[in-house]
Amino acid sequence: MHKLLSAAVLVVAGGCTDGGPGDSRDDSFGGKGAKDDGAFSSCQLAEVLKLANESTSTVDKLADAGLADNAARAIVAHRNGADGDSGTADDDVFDDLDELDGVDFVGALALGKLVEAILPRCEVDLATRPFIDARTFAGSPPGGWARDNQEVESVLGVQGITGQRLRALLMTVDGNGRTLYDRLRRSRRMEAFTYGFSLDEIPWDSDSQAARELMPHVALTIEPDRFAIDVEDGGRELSLGTDLMDDSYYDTPGYTLLGNAVELRGRARWDNATTVRRLLIAAKFGTEIDAAGNKTNAKVDIRTDSGMTHLATLDNDVRRGKTNWNGTDSPAIPIKGVYEQLAVKNSLVDIGAHADVLLLDPKAHLRSTRSRYHMNEARIENIRAIYANATTRINAALNAIDRAQAAGTIPAANRAAVDALEVMGRRILDKTLLAERINAAAPGLGVTAANLVLPDAQPQPTTPAALDKNRVIAETINTVFHEFAAALDDADRILTNAVDEDFDDYAEMFRAWRVGLDRTLAVKTTYDSFLNSYRSLSTAANRAGSIAGFNTYGAAQRAANNDDFEDFEPLDDAAWTRLGGYLEKMTLTIGERQIETAGIAARQLWFDQARQLWVPNSSRAWSNFMIDTTDMTDMLSPEEWNSIPATERSFAQPLPATKVFHTVLVNELQIELGMEEDYVTRLRELTAAVAAAPTDATLAAQLAGAKFVWEQYTASMRVLTELKGEAILERLRRAGAPAGIRWAAPPDSKGNTALKILADRD
Repeated sequence: MHKLLSAAVLVVAGGCTDGGPGDSRDDSFGGKGAKDDGAFSSCQLAEVLKLANESTSTVDKLADAGLADNAARAIVAHRNGADGDSGTADDDVFDDLDELDGVDFVGALALGKLVEAILPRCEVDLATRPFIDARTFAGSPPGGWARDNQEVESVLGVQGITGQRLRALLMTVDGNGRTLYDRLRRSRRMEAFTYGFSLDEIPWDSDSQAARELMPHVALTIEPDRFAIDVEDGGRELSLGTDLMDDSYYDTPGYTLLGNAVELRGRARWDNATTVRRLLIAAKFGTEIDAAGNKTNAKVDIRTDSGMTHLATLDNDVRRGKTNWNGTDSPAIPIKGVYEQLAVKNSLVDIGAHADVLLLDPKAHLRSTRSRYHMNEARIENIRAIYANATTRINAALNAIDRAQAAGTIPAANRAAVDALEVMGRRILDKTLLAERINAAAPGLGVTAANLVLPDAQPQPTTPAALDKNRVIAETINTVFHEFAAALDDADRILTNAVDEDFDDYAEMFRAWRVGLDRTLAVKTTYDSFLNSYRSLSTAANRAGSIAGFNTYGAAQRAANNDDFEDFEPLDDAAWTRLGGYLEKMTLTIGERQIETAGIAARQLWFDQARQLWVPNSSRAWSNFMIDTTDMTDMLSPEEWNSIPATERSFAQPLPATKVFHTVLVNELQIELGMEEDYVTRLRELTAAVAAAPTDATLAAQLAGAKFVWEQYTASMRVLTELKGEAILERLRRAGAPAGIRWAAPPDSKGNTALKILADRD
């Protein structure tokens, strides 16, 4: 509806209430245009928007503030949505002044009354509040534990749904009392990246292999404690730690920090639902998120692990710029940094006798439940072992070919393909095929089978030319290994006489039987142990008893309605023999993926050489390298937060839905602070050197190499965030989310998102 701009003067003035004169249905106060005419301050207009959204702003309260009854009812009705109830999925909070202006009976008179109601929020009296001025940091040494680094993240999240609807879905509880957030926060696809574990415990399913193919250079592995053996099923699975955090974001009455790309927060990190362990004050400068979800900023923070001791004074400490965490008043380094940046930009104000005043107040409160674990770089010896395993798997394939040829079971139509596969495998092992393909890719290298040094035995190159030679070798080997795996995949059923796919289930049933007898086998993701078990069970002395035992187990599982055994039929002696071929086929299938992964490992070994050459001060990060977090964050205004009794602000129960104005779900991959330093420093130094000597080809090559290395790490974070998206979206859609939801980069950081909504900033 097009609303007519009211002729009423935009002033704070008295007026009739209780159904008395107010704005006409189509009157307008100008929406966002009210910011431009200067009648009201940015603080006042932001507080008006907050007031309209607050759960305590009932019809009666708005009427008491002087609004006409019809305006008060229209505001509350809009906010509550179609069902008329607050705190539900269809709530429609006011995102900006235009939306408020679009409500019936809300025009200049209503705006004036709303401004009058919030005037105390924008009043400044230095005698009654903490503040920072030119004397606060003068002559005071810094104190506390500070970290000063560049924060590097990849961030993707759910887009295309309102925060209210998203929260309602995420808080939906199943029959076991678990919320949807609890159920979707863990991505089993991350288990593909477990290069640091035993070869027969790494997942080798097709989805895991497809995930590994997306990250050809960086070899990541889940931290050991987070990929432990599950006590229930005996297999390894990803587990998550949980961080519970309350963040208050601070700004001035006019949102000066937001306007200067500065974030300042005070954080309480909870050890459990009722106890705060750590406090943190952090400042971020220049936060940027590009279209791919890459987030960068400069960050400095201080922290104390005496959380319960200083929690009550955290807000006052931020507002005055100092802490007493070490026993004496000391400047809070992040706040001092904020103050100095704003001083340089002439963004401080003089108030009375106080010069360069910075007024900080909590402007948004964010409560986050963060599920997390770490990814580290796998040790080089693990990658070498994965590469060397290709020889084992190729030999296993050649042995299968030998047995099939000796048995005469290869159909005539398939013999040529099998013969070609055999030749290819033997030429890989004697390196003649590798040398031939390497020379075809780079004729000048002069590689022969005799002088070819494979990736797991190469010394560290000391020149760009030597590094590039090894790159060609690694990439060619990767290609050849994938070609061999594809050819073996075409032939594996022929070689093992496992041509009936309907019989594949019996291999899984056999595995389940053996695991039922020996739980230590449950952790195995390969079939070698099960094939060996089958062969020992098939000796003349064991065969009849083994068949009977398997049939008894299978019948019992079918009787118990185990879905995996619904098609079970007892095996006779001939079918038992047939089962052996299917178990061997499973070993070949997994071997194919291991050969492909060995090709990836060749490139990963080369990448580590590149890292050492181009970023010589760097090292492999075996601990606390990348933190992978999935965050559900509720956003509240400080007024809503403070309206919750202090005794009810713990994590023992969810926040009241009526208090939350927005909720987001994001996945963040972050290189831990400090782990990026060697790379960022190298890039900064080389960038400066190239700028000083732009024609120096050596420096240019070094800079390009360092950039390449760093880009592989940031790209790996993007891969991990992207891989989670479709499963999360699918679960949300099944729960009732709109079909058009997307997994995409958020428009801003969580803190800035909250502040921009509350301040009505684009």
